[in-house]
Amino acid sequence: MRSRLDIVPHLDDLWRYARVLTRTDNDAEDLVQEALTRALSASKTYDESRPILPWLIGIVRNTHLTGLSQQNAERRKSVHLTEIAQTSEMPAQEHSAELSLVQRAMEQLPTEFSEVLHLVGVLGFAYADAAKVLGIPTGTVMSRLSRARVALKQSLEMPPPRMVGLRVVRG
Repeated sequence: MRSRLDIVPHLDDLWRYARVLTRTDNDAEDLVQEALTRALSASKTYDESRPILPWLIGIVRNTHLTGLSQQNAERRKSVHLTEIAQTSEMPAQEHSAELSLVQRAMEQLPTEFSEVLHLVGVLGFAYADAAKVLGIPTGTVMSRLSRARVALKQSLEMPPPRMVGLRVVRG
């Protein structure tokens, strides 16, 4: 690796991508830390003629894929239940509410859609670069991105679920 400082400008991008994969802030931090440890260990394999961000994103993704376990799944379920309990309060500002809706809608997408949407839509990766990082054909990236956008749009256009079958009890 060129130097340790070359990683610093990309920490936010790595964390946001890890957040897409793990769906929780704490797990994203742990994933980035583990991935950076692996990157430093594998620094001799880095080709300095290539951009560093796709290389680091690939390490984050591979670290995530090798680290999935039942314990992580249970932890995500617990965090998800906590998030559901906290959604009963509406944000004070309209843009915060809209951002929260988009975030929840993205979290409902399958990981294969949300990671493509994040790489291309948020980080600005070219289709070919995203395909290389994910280890899939460019056409598959384009297809997943299209389906992700449609699913996200449909999710945001759906009215909020109503409580059906509940009756009001007056005391």
